[in-house]
Amino acid sequence: MKKLTRVLVATTATLAIAVGGAATAYAAHYQDRALPGSSLAGVQVSGQTRAELATSLRQRVADTKITVATPSGRTTASLADLGYKVDVDATVARVFDENSQLSSYVKALTTDRSVGVVSTFDPQVMDSYVAELASTDGTPAANAKVIRAEGASAFTVTPAVAGKTIDPASFQDVVKKAATDLVAATANAKIIDLPAAVSTESAQAIADQANAIVTAPVTITAEGKTFTATEQEKAAWVTVGEKDGAPTAPTVDAAKIGEWVTKQAGSVTVKPVKGVRNVNSQGAVLSVVTKAKDGVDVGNAQQVAEALAAKLTAGQGAQEAFTTTVVQATWTERKIADGAQNLAYQAADGEKWIDVNLANKTMTAYVGAAPAFGPISVVDGGAQTPTVTGTYKVYLKFQKQTMRGENADGTNYEAPDVPWVTYFYRGYALHGAPWRSSFGYSGSHGCVNLPVSVAKQVYDFAPLGTPVVVHR
Repeated sequence: MKKLTRVLVATTATLAIAVGGAATAYAAHYQDRALPGSSLAGVQVSGQTRAELATSLRQRVADTKITVATPSGRTTASLADLGYKVDVDATVARVFDENSQLSSYVKALTTDRSVGVVSTFDPQVMDSYVAELASTDGTPAANAKVIRAEGASAFTVTPAVAGKTIDPASFQDVVKKAATDLVAATANAKIIDLPAAVSTESAQAIADQANAIVTAPVTITAEGKTFTATEQEKAAWVTVGEKDGAPTAPTVDAAKIGEWVTKQAGSVTVKPVKGVRNVNSQGAVLSVVTKAKDGVDVGNAQQVAEALAAKLTAGQGAQEAFTTTVVQATWTERKIADGAQNLAYQAADGEKWIDVNLANKTMTAYVGAAPAFGPISVVDGGAQTPTVTGTYKVYLKFQKQTMRGENADGTNYEAPDVPWVTYFYRGYALHGAPWRSSFGYSGSHGCVNLPVSVAKQVYDFAPLGTPVVVHR
């Protein structure tokens, strides 16, 4: 409203008020309208109703666009996109605050009143918008990392790499002014360096802590032995975690330390050897089959592991010792048949076994110390294919089998339908030899050749597991 006009209106209103009735009409007219001289964010709103003002304000907010120029181009954003939210209801209420005071009606005739918009700003929304711009025009920063290669004995650092991002400060003032004036604007966004959230120096400090644990000496002593953990082993005990992209302080894996301690304890632990000795019917010891040997047991492996873990966690080296105890060995008394102490095998009473005497080329089947049948002449292995010597057990039997193998000169042989075959060690067996007319000499491929009738006796006599003793 022009000044002269407002003066005339004021004069007229004053006169009207003086005379009375016109004042009431003036107040009634502006009771629900913006008072004369009212402006909102630089725009006259005098005479607008609340609804009209709200509608025009919403339109102005919608029309207020910000063009953001970046190296890759231009984008257009609303105030809301950039974090600004205009409270229409609160702004309208602010414009109409003066309508409740009678003096404001008179004052409005001579004095302008400018009202600003009521708005809020959410920096997180602005950050999201900047991040979206940076995804096109910037490059992400790479945090420094603490790593340990598989099997490595030290922790190393992958250096931090700075990135590029949009500087929100380069256009925030433009956006703020646009939000205040509700006028479209253009802002030039600048590219700035983006430092990594985790610096190389901070990551190196964590790596140094981890390596201090790795290099701390760890030894265990026991029974004259010293066990020292290698740096490679200790490195496997240490873990550097990560939280929110940043390396965390190194921790020690107590379970892995326990595994290493258990392994070392196993080198000290000795299981006792149970002794076996043959006794006669009176209980007198006749011979020792297996000598008893005391064992060694480690009793504090768990405590040692816990102590190592605690000291390493504190960044200290550790020297611990296993506590050992002797485990007494026991004896098993094996009662043998009377007279068996003088034979090649000390059999128990009633135990079946077979004696093959290569010195005199005979075979005898025994029950305990008493011959069941034999001695019977045999043909054992020739000079180039000798029969094995030792104590064995029957493990496989055939009533009839075709045997194949190699001769001493490397050629192959095949013997079909060999009867009553009793294997006692690998390819060595007692079996019938129907192709032989005499026995009592060396000449087989290694097996013990028997008359067919005797081979059947052996087959029927010896179940699987029967001892076979071959000696000279």
